[in-house]
Amino acid sequence: MQRRLLTVALIVGLMWVLAFNSGEPFFSNLAYLGTGILLLSWAWSRSSLDGVTIQRFTRTTHSQIGQRVDEMFELRNQSRFPKLWLELTDHSTLPFHDSSRVIGHLQRGSQRRWQVRTQCRVRGRFRLGPLRIRSGDPLGLFVRERVVPARAWITVYPATIDLPHFAPVISDLSGDERLRLRTHIVTTNASTVRDYAPGDSQNRIHWLSSARTGRLITKEFELDPSAHIWLYLDLHRETEVALPWEWELESRDPFHPRRREARTRDPLLQPSTTEYAITAAASVLRHFIQRNRAVGLAAYGQVRASVPIGRGERQLNKILETLAVLEAAGSVPVADFILNHGIHVNRNETLIVVTADPDPRWVHGLRALRVKGIHSLAIVIDSHTFDASIDMEAVFTELTMAKLPYYRLSRDQPLDDALGGQLTEIAPST
Repeated sequence: MQRRLLTVALIVGLMWVLAFNSGEPFFSNLAYLGTGILLLSWAWSRSSLDGVTIQRFTRTTHSQIGQRVDEMFELRNQSRFPKLWLELTDHSTLPFHDSSRVIGHLQRGSQRRWQVRTQCRVRGRFRLGPLRIRSGDPLGLFVRERVVPARAWITVYPATIDLPHFAPVISDLSGDERLRLRTHIVTTNASTVRDYAPGDSQNRIHWLSSARTGRLITKEFELDPSAHIWLYLDLHRETEVALPWEWELESRDPFHPRRREARTRDPLLQPSTTEYAITAAASVLRHFIQRNRAVGLAAYGQVRASVPIGRGERQLNKILETLAVLEAAGSVPVADFILNHGIHVNRNETLIVVTADPDPRWVHGLRALRVKGIHSLAIVIDSHTFDASIDMEAVFTELTMAKLPYYRLSRDQPLDDALGGQLTEIAPST
């Protein structure tokens, strides 16, 4: 548009030069006509965005890989003049969110609505907006812009896969070895009573004690330690292996012959050991939470993340919220992570480690924890299937020699198949 304006301005200037030098009325008329067009176009562009408002409505603040984000846009023209064209550019950071539009001939007092549905393919926290609105004169010589700031964010959780055949051996405790861990949720383990406090629900009131004492008495509960499951997620930056994502390459090319197929097929994992590990961790924790087990999460990515032991849908949301923003940017190897944080795991609890580290030192850490009575399970992302130069056999051999159960997850292998088979636990040959 700047080049077009410069061209028209040069032509008008040339007409004025010819009009003054030749004195011909033809060039004078052209010069006046060109000058009038420039002035009229400039005045038109100044009012091209007057009375124009736009609103966006988002149904939710969170979604999940494989699900859709629905947004509704409403553009109104509240001025006394029609708008010949309006260009809307959305600068949202949500990948593949194509909500930009060009609206033609918006009459006065009218409105346009459209809906944008985006299938989530990448986890994370993304900004919706800002929006840039552009318009101008009919010739496109002058352009006016307005920016509508971003006011909404959306969090895309990692995918969770149903694991109907995932049934590892989880340790249990006898009643004599229970740990005293209070919880705000109602469990089968009522530990003590106390005076009623404002906000306590009626299902926590102990009516027999209340009748005996003449005042309201509330029960307090404890978590069942047999349900304690800790998951350690390895996000060390030196162990990540990532490959180009075919779906992303196809979707960025609007003329790609497989673009329509890429938009409709089932959600696929990015070819990255980090995405495989996070999806496996989210699916395993969801599996246990659905079975009323208490789980916790610890990871060391760009920041140290920890979700204390808990149960229920609220605990699952906390875990997914944490996993959504974690990246493989940690500086602590999983072997050191296990040794440093394994001391906080109580005896007879279960520790699940999800890692793609080819260094077998972390297996030694699990072996040391087993001496303390801590049961462990490893979910190993086979980095060799992502990069043939990485040798994972030392890890699998060490796990086998230590008689530590593990699952092996390879690239392009369905997660429910990888975690639905038999645990690998082979005794060393003699």
